[in-house]
Amino acid sequence: MANPNGDPDENRPRIDPYSGKNLVTDYRLKRTIRDYLKTQGKGIFIREDLNSDGSRKTIEVLAEPYITENKKTKAVDKDKLIKEHIDVRLFGLIFLVKDIAFKNIGPVQFSIGQSLNKVQELEIRNTRIVPTKEDAKAGTFGHKNILRYSLILFHGFLNQLPAREVNLSEEDVNDMMLAMWHGTNNLSSTSKFGQTSRLLVRIVYANDKAYIGNMDRGVTASKTEAVEDISEVGLGIDKLLTMIAENKKQIAEVQYAIHDGVTLNNTTSAKKHLVDWLSEHSIKHKDILAG
Repeated sequence: MANPNGDPDENRPRIDPYSGKNLVTDYRLKRTIRDYLKTQGKGIFIREDLNSDGSRKTIEVLAEPYITENKKTKAVDKDKLIKEHIDVRLFGLIFLVKDIAFKNIGPVQFSIGQSLNKVQELEIRNTRIVPTKEDAKAGTFGHKNILRYSLILFHGFLNQLPAREVNLSEEDVNDMMLAMWHGTNNLSSTSKFGQTSRLLVRIVYANDKAYIGNMDRGVTASKTEAVEDISEVGLGIDKLLTMIAENKKQIAEVQYAIHDGVTLNNTTSAKKHLVDWLSEHSIKHKDILAG
């Protein structure tokens, strides 16, 4: 009963007209990660800071501490900017301020999220108690559009080459994984409230040349029609486990976080099944939430 990612025109949920499934941009997920990391005291460059009059600070203002300027030249301390901001190390930056430009490709990229189930959009009409205009005698009517339930799947990858260029650390990546999980759970606006992290899997490759790809296609839902709650849906991960087994030599570790309410085919605990399977196949594994 929320709007995971509204469009810029009517702020309605994004729905693929072909499949009837909910779409969520990678920018929305990155913002969730940034917002949570900021609450944890991490340096965030792309952020919402306010001036004393309540207006938002511009990119020029945020960049001022990193720009030196004299009569002849302007320069930006790119290394310092990257070092002090985890979001730049993770997601990169297109910098264009005061005729200074550079592009830093982010090691971490996400696909557009898509729900595993078809979604049902609802329009909720409401009345504002406080008038919005001086000459109005009563509140005005408004509305918002929400989805009854959407089980959203994202797929991402981390490219080790640009990661090394910005000195992205394993600690940075661990912070990002926790931000994905806890940040989603902590979304508190009226349009986002109620979202819950269900399953998070990270495949750590054994070497630079290892690559499997399309691993998101290994996760399915037992019910793809409109539903009202996660209890109606069982996740299928057998295809994912098959992909892991077939590429075992390329994998150094499987990291995971699983909500207790997630089941496989509405019966078996997903967490127990995954942990038991990884143990039986002698694959190193770690619970992300356990540290």
